[in-house]
Amino acid sequence: MNFELLEQSVQYTFASESYTNGKLTRTMKNVAKDASANTLAQVGQALSSLQGDTLSDVILIQKQNIKLV
Repeated sequence: MNFELLEQSVQYTFASESYTNGKLTRTMKNVAKDASANTLAQVGQALSSLQGDTLSDVILIQKQNIKLV
């Protein structure tokens, strides 16, 4: 049996005193299947810079099919 990557998204967590409980989570869908960890982190840092907060976490979420044959 093998995995087949169907889709993936990335979840960014930003930290700032202005957010409820000090954190804000944003999920971006349709992440390219060949996206590198470094690239995803750079995007998070850019978003963080634009928002004036701190990037505290990056999570890659994958949806995979298990081929039964």
